[in-house]
Amino acid sequence: MREFCSMSKRVASLASAMLVLALAACGGPQPRVMIISIDGLWARDLERLDSAGVETPVLDSLRRAGALAEGVIGSFPSVTYPSHTTMVTGVPPRIHGVYSNVRVYDPLDTAHARDWYWRADWIRVPTLMDLAHEAGLKVGAVFWPVTADDPSIDYNVPEIWDPAGRRSQLSLLRERGTPWLLDSLGVPQEGELTDSLRAAIAIEIVRRWDPDLMLVHLIEVDAAKHRHGPAGDSVWAAIREADHRIGMLLAALRQNNRRRPTTVIVTSDHGFYGYRRVLRPGVLLARAGLVRLDSRGNVTSWDGAVLPSGGSAALITREPQDTAAARRLRAAIPAALIGPDKPVRAVWPPDSIAALGGDPRASWAIVMNEGFYLAGGYSGPLEEERSGGGHGYDPRDPALHAFLLAAGPGIAPNSTLPLVRQTDLAPTVAKILRLAPAEVEGKALF
Repeated sequence: MREFCSMSKRVASLASAMLVLALAACGGPQPRVMIISIDGLWARDLERLDSAGVETPVLDSLRRAGALAEGVIGSFPSVTYPSHTTMVTGVPPRIHGVYSNVRVYDPLDTAHARDWYWRADWIRVPTLMDLAHEAGLKVGAVFWPVTADDPSIDYNVPEIWDPAGRRSQLSLLRERGTPWLLDSLGVPQEGELTDSLRAAIAIEIVRRWDPDLMLVHLIEVDAAKHRHGPAGDSVWAAIREADHRIGMLLAALRQNNRRRPTTVIVTSDHGFYGYRRVLRPGVLLARAGLVRLDSRGNVTSWDGAVLPSGGSAALITREPQDTAAARRLRAAIPAALIGPDKPVRAVWPPDSIAALGGDPRASWAIVMNEGFYLAGGYSGPLEEERSGGGHGYDPRDPALHAFLLAAGPGIAPNSTLPLVRQTDLAPTVAKILRLAPAEVEGKALF
């Protein structure tokens, strides 16, 4: 499979390179695109901010200069890593292979239980970065998910950390990104990696090297919503800070090669629901005998497992074709927990999961109602009170719709787009950059 995926990437990249060379021969400066992802920004957050009297001058200026989508239907589950991978591939998780944030679902694999989908070579199809690189364009990325060890990114500061906490994040970034980059920018070996530092790194990359494709991922709006819920003063303050950092990034673009046709896309991965109770479905699997525990609550063997993603979870059999275990997994979720006023909205079968582009390994998907969230583990209380904000729910819910605002050549000022799909971003950017996109499920928006 990996050899086939690598061949597919090479063929698509060669097509992109040939198209760029042909267009370059026609004259005109090479366009550039900056994608800024504000993790967790809701499609209608600007309306809420306006109602609260909170000013976002940079986003408001971009709104007047470009097109704002009514919303973006994202990936399932509506979490960060599948969503950002969909943005740069134009296909859903069932095709690109990044099925959740966390990669491992085997409860016996405790050594990798907290590993996320960090590595770029886990993506099974060509990305925008692959196509741009093979076409001879320069690519920069700061904290973009699933970019560790990515050879297609010339200036790369990936999103990765040591879940065991033995290594500082800034030292790990040097190893798994562009090795010389952070030292050349004077970034210290130790210290906290904040959105302020992420933006500063991206600004210097733009000023010094002016990439044709630049991707930036800012996460503090998402963090505020997780802690405080989808709305409120702390969330507004985080969005105001993000607005300020977007302004700094735009200033760097203006200062560097302002004659180049430049498109700026501000987007996000998902919206949010608030929750007040948490359900631990692994306890149900243990009660049903699908997972066996020792006296200390550690898993000793299993036939079915749960992979939680906040507002939803995949139920996966140990053996892919074990239909008996799949039936037991479904039976483990009692009807008393399912319904409009209950924790679980629905338990989806594989065809419903496939229709949303979800995890093909899943026999079932648990989808939660607003107000309820999921936790991992196979022991402890089934339900408990806990409040905050979260995502991972059905991406079609309006509260989960992501944000998209674009401004640049060919985009009508002060215009509105209908509800679009996350798969539309990659073909849109590919068209702007004059790349021949790989096979995608989305369509170019402009």
